[in-house]
Amino acid sequence: MTITEKVQEALNRLLEMFRTGDLPAAVARTVIRAKAGYERPSDRWSLGNRLLMYLAGTEDARGFRQWEEVGRHVRKGAKAFYILAPCTRKKTVREREVDTETGEVREVERERTVITGFRCVPVFRYEDTEGKPLPEADYTPPEPPPLFDVARKFVGDVKYRPFVGRYYGYFDPARGEIVLSTHDAHTFFHELAHAVHHQVKPGGLKPGQHADQEIVAEVVAAALCEMYGFSGYIWHGWEYIRHYAGQDERKALKAVMGVLADVEKVLDVILGAAEEGEGREAA
Repeated sequence: MTITEKVQEALNRLLEMFRTGDLPAAVARTVIRAKAGYERPSDRWSLGNRLLMYLAGTEDARGFRQWEEVGRHVRKGAKAFYILAPCTRKKTVREREVDTETGEVREVERERTVITGFRCVPVFRYEDTEGKPLPEADYTPPEPPPLFDVARKFVGDVKYRPFVGRYYGYFDPARGEIVLSTHDAHTFFHELAHAVHHQVKPGGLKPGQHADQEIVAEVVAAALCEMYGFSGYIWHGWEYIRHYAGQDERKALKAVMGVLADVEKVLDVILGAAEEGEGREAA
């Protein structure tokens, strides 16, 4: 495959994502980033290149020598994927400038950097390397979301992990933990709703994603977003519910009405736990 063909293939993959709306959370949501001191080369990449990395199924990709610099080497037979680096050159341009004191307009020459094209840069996934372990990054948010302490009453732990394009977050009933790949409060509320629903529903939640359980979690999350001042999620929640109702608005409404009792129960438990915590703090 020629360089031109590799560039075109990378661009086509990005364009297809935008055409279909099948975008990783890096575009659609607030994607989790490691705290200062844990930076990776990809943190300085363009959004398009980070999307290509997520599509490759990894959250850390580097060039051959970059991996060697941190004590790891690429496994024999591993295949690279390609990101796009701009080709630039300096260009002198004439621009008009207004003197702020006199109002005089004059022409000045300035040197600008212009992009003349792109070149392909081969990079390898962390999963295709071996060697010295990398420092474990800290992905916890600067401030915890509302109801974070409430979540601890229903799960053993709330963990933040890097985003690799598979999920925004999930509740694991077997381990009793919530795992999040975004600092987005809505996602946290959604998984908190799952955790509480699992406790109040006789027999607990069914394994996997089921329409009734997802709709309960989404309605609860949308309600909590409104209560705690996170706007813009009502439309998203409605689209999410429509998805589980086969895009049929009547079925979506019927589905919501059918789970309102569970929604009310889950909200009552969450808000009741929040009030208990506030009462202890006041005392």
